[in-house]
Amino acid sequence: MTRHPTDSLHVLSVLLHYPDEELFNRIDEIGSAADQSRPAEIESAIQAFVSELNTHSLIQVQERYTAAFDIDPATTMNMTYHAFGDNEKRAAALANLQHNYEQAGWERITGELPDYLPMMLEFLSICPHPEHTAPVWQCLQGVQPLVDRLEKKAPVYAALLQPIVRMAAERGTLIDNSGHPSQADV
Repeated sequence: MTRHPTDSLHVLSVLLHYPDEELFNRIDEIGSAADQSRPAEIESAIQAFVSELNTHSLIQVQERYTAAFDIDPATTMNMTYHAFGDNEKRAAALANLQHNYEQAGWERITGELPDYLPMMLEFLSICPHPEHTAPVWQCLQGVQPLVDRLEKKAPVYAALLQPIVRMAAERGTLIDNSGHPSQADV
């Protein structure tokens, strides 16, 4: 059975959440899902990440995650921060993302902001409507600066995010100037 790229987005979402015991208990399952991931770029990124997880204890992975994403705002997983910093434009972008989720019939169940990268990937993995995924992909077009910063402090996470850079760029070319998906994206 060929898996759809959205399944790979779900796996990336799981791997980008704060690592806990449940993640470590599911590592073999995640590795198996990676074997079936598409595109191949995502498969190899997930496999490399899973291999890295297998060489460290849970506490080591948690420390690395915290150092990579929670201490320095330059590497936060809140994507609108990378585009706008912390100002009114960011607030508007967050409101627009939240409105988009609501229009798609999706409800956030965590306290994370609407631009939290793992949550955005989860949304993309389940939402079948291009008119609702297009704004999220547009927001993800700003992931390259995050990848660049992570290459220095957490290269394994940078490699895990690199396929998203390409996918967001591809989706961005499929969105016309009015912000609506083109026919190729539908």
